Amino acid sequence: MFRWSLSTRAVSIAVMGLVMLAAAPAHAVSGTVVSVVSAANPAVGAQLSPVSDLLEPVSAISQPLPGAPTQALIQATGQLSAALGLPQDPTVAIQQAGLPPQIAGRVANLLQDLLACQTITAAHFAGVPAEGLAALVGNGTGVNPAVQPLLRSCAEDVWASTGELELTMAAAATCSPLGTPSLDIWPVLRLESGCDDNIYPNDYLLLIDNGGADTYRNNVGSNMVDLNFSPAGSAVTGLRGTGPARGCQRAIPGLTATDCVPTAAVLLDLQGNDTYGVKETPDHDTGCTTDLLVRRMMTGGAGFLGVGVLRDAGASTDTYTGKTGALGAGHVFGVGILSDDGGDDNYTAVRNSQGFALVGGLGLLRDEAGNDDYGFYMPAPINPAAPNQTEGAGGVRDDEGEGLCDRIPRFTQGTANVLPGTIGVFVDDAGDDSYHGAFAGQFSGPFQNPSTRAGSLGFGNNQGLGVFLDGAGTDSYQVDGEPVVPGVPHRGNATTVNPGNDSTGAGVGAGIFIDQ
Repeated sequence: MFRWSLSTRAVSIAVMGLVMLAAAPAHAVSGTVVSVVSAANPAVGAQLSPVSDLLEPVSAISQPLPGAPTQALIQATGQLSAALGLPQDPTVAIQQAGLPPQIAGRVANLLQDLLACQTITAAHFAGVPAEGLAALVGNGTGVNPAVQPLLRSCAEDVWASTGELELTMAAAATCSPLGTPSLDIWPVLRLESGCDDNIYPNDYLLLIDNGGADTYRNNVGSNMVDLNFSPAGSAVTGLRGTGPARGCQRAIPGLTATDCVPTAAVLLDLQGNDTYGVKETPDHDTGCTTDLLVRRMMTGGAGFLGVGVLRDAGASTDTYTGKTGALGAGHVFGVGILSDDGGDDNYTAVRNSQGFALVGGLGLLRDEAGNDDYGFYMPAPINPAAPNQTEGAGGVRDDEGEGLCDRIPRFTQGTANVLPGTIGVFVDDAGDDSYHGAFAGQFSGPFQNPSTRAGSLGFGNNQGLGVFLDGAGTDSYQVDGEPVVPGVPHRGNATTVNPGNDSTGAGVGAGIFIDQ
């Protein structure tokens, strides 16, 4: 049984106290994201305004609890499992967990919101034939663009419910005795009440960890979920059996083979020095490199034609590692959010990450405090003489067919590419931070028209909008290949670089860089 230290009445009082404290956040960014950007450039601020609720931390509880919280949790869990094609009855497991009504109700609310997003995603993805996946990934063809506002509205609900659950659990939680069983209903819900140092190898739609130095080797809050492999002993078995999740290491072939399925997902970790994403020896990228890398695409608060959220609380020191389409990335009208409330964190991925959006998506990375390090890693070539996009050239495989070896770094820290309404946002509120970005010239983008310059740190390409905002602190910037534009400053402290030049946009794209 779960054990919580506060009574029902005490939980309510504590939550009210947290809400009052949260009403006046101590962020060093001087205002909301939209207000700060609008002051620098009203036109860019106007483009961000419709998604303003997704850019800010949740500071209050406004949604009522369901009338019968435990029953609502049972119902939502069962409905989501059935929607994934893995029906099960979670009644006994949830009843035995003995969650307080406030927590059961908040989890139920969040699962209901995930179910709503899952319904939208499934309906639109189902209409895309296998032979149409290349066009879908490249420019959104095959999906009605009207799905974009539907997913963004749904993401607002998920984001609000995630924040309300965080406020409730932070008020109530004391670590259960070590060894206390978790509530584990794969593939829908895992709630770990203890503060053990856990390793999570399997994918979940909603994963909640109360504390401990945890290692996430799974989808890490991405909506691209592996239903093929389940934990040993789960009530339902994975479509291919038991074992650790593998997910989509390939883009189009991975979707065709259902290595991962687009749905809706949230990871909420309340405290502890955590590791999100783990480098391993190459699998699908064998032939390009022998370096260690994250094998999966789309991890760490990523949304592909759906909603994915990763929220880390507790102001801890965390490590975030991805591959491509990772760490707060939205693709094909999807919404991906990575939110960290503080601590000295490290973020790294190969490319297309850290507040990145592609083909109508919305990607956000926001870190609220701490001295953080942001950069990229590029797996070394097997054959240093091999030209890019040939076998042995290094990097990781791109999105074309089974993939060519692509070693060109690009699109990190507030970048967007392909289609109007594609928005990538990066925000670091405070701290002495270190940034390493890269600019590529004419790069090969098989599904992008035109193929133009690819930059970082507030850069938009092919009609996309990229936003970079850093608040207080003395920061260091290394930007490989940043073009020299007469009259335009390089990225640095106390500097604003507006749209309309070669260092912030290409292909009718636009970006803005703001360091306060």
